[in-house]
Amino acid sequence: MKTALPFLFLFFLFSSGFAQRISKVEAIEDIELLDKTIRAVHYNPFLFTSSFKYLQKVNELKRSLPDSIETRFLTLKLGEITGIINDAHTAPSVIQSIFQADFRKPVFLPLTFVADKNGKAYSDGKSSRDIIPAGAEIISVNGISVSEFYKASALRVGGLQTYRNEIAVKMMGYNLYLSGIRPPFKVVYRHQQKKVIKEIEKGAILHDIIGDAFPNLVNKPYAFNVLNNKVAHIELNTLAGDYHPYLKFFDSCFTIIKQKNIKAVAIDIRKNTGGNSINADLLLGFFNSKRYMLSTGKNWKISQLYKDKLMKQGDSSNQYLKEQNNSIWQIKTCEPYAPKYTSEDAFFKGQVYLITGPMTFSSANMFADGVKQFKLATLVGESTGENTNDFGEGYRFQLPNSKISVSVSTSLDFGANCNDKTKHPVIPDRYIETSYLDQIKGIDPVLQYIKALNN
Repeated sequence: MKTALPFLFLFFLFSSGFAQRISKVEAIEDIELLDKTIRAVHYNPFLFTSSFKYLQKVNELKRSLPDSIETRFLTLKLGEITGIINDAHTAPSVIQSIFQADFRKPVFLPLTFVADKNGKAYSDGKSSRDIIPAGAEIISVNGISVSEFYKASALRVGGLQTYRNEIAVKMMGYNLYLSGIRPPFKVVYRHQQKKVIKEIEKGAILHDIIGDAFPNLVNKPYAFNVLNNKVAHIELNTLAGDYHPYLKFFDSCFTIIKQKNIKAVAIDIRKNTGGNSINADLLLGFFNSKRYMLSTGKNWKISQLYKDKLMKQGDSSNQYLKEQNNSIWQIKTCEPYAPKYTSEDAFFKGQVYLITGPMTFSSANMFADGVKQFKLATLVGESTGENTNDFGEGYRFQLPNSKISVSVSTSLDFGANCNDKTKHPVIPDRYIETSYLDQIKGIDPVLQYIKALNN
């Protein structure tokens, strides 16, 4: 069971003093601690790369450091080390809470982006329609090539290429901030075959440039509405947190669905990057009575660091503590289980669609995998953002000098088909791509398809 958001943790959670710049010696100490921790706790950091390439990247970064470095820029550079491992669960957290003093300041580029398959980036118009036209190709910002920056950012994220690309384009404004881009902004863009230079004096706050891509980070974990009075649309943007609010939300949704005699439900997890799979089990209890599994176990690296973390959390009875350090603990079961929860009053017997996409990740990916494997709903949309067998169970820590928060995987989790050789994401039953042009125009072909089926 994956119980934590992949590297989105600690957003707005605490404030701590930190140096805006640290010395080269301090940065090297942090890099070496990161390397040491990865080697100690990761299940297998060289499953998708070689130890030679990894070490080459570590040494290259240390050699390239100036006498002092901004901690913001070091966050990006550390992504080059974790990115080469090709494990999206192992990375500096996407949003670093140590920079939160800036989060409510208008210092971020007031643009949000989409990208085509050739690596060109465009304004989607959602945050900047009155500044730069929707659909304009953004060529550069303060002299930085946006296309090249986007491609470099994708290399700092692990996992499937589709997931890398989505994170890179959705985090463009934040990553530009980390790289030192500040207002005023000089934006060069191309629109209707004309090249335009636009000066933007004032930036946006972080909320405005990430809220649409990561609604869970701006206190929008879920939403409910009814489309054409015939399709109930449940947007489930995260699975993180305690189960009580989720249970209350799900119950309210399916109570309305029953009252309105709605025959079709679309559960949308395209913006869901994970959390606690128990909340997925709760949702299944409102429309599924079949036996199923979301995961069939894991290979778990045993380390003293992770044991210390469990003890610090008060988890002194965990079986993990009894396993030998530096060994691999295999936990596996292929026996489906009965639903962990069943709603009697609001149980739904109609058509259920599960909408997936390249940002469907971690526990959301497990949810989609179990639904697909056991035919609990019809999957529609694009393939998920990670393979059904993938890394998980993050060990989270903070580097002492830079205060950069990092997560490192400790396990390799197995998908719902109980085959440890599987190497593919969850593929929908009905593949419908949402292109970058669709996003610019505000068109959702997946919901259009579902509405057409239930007219």
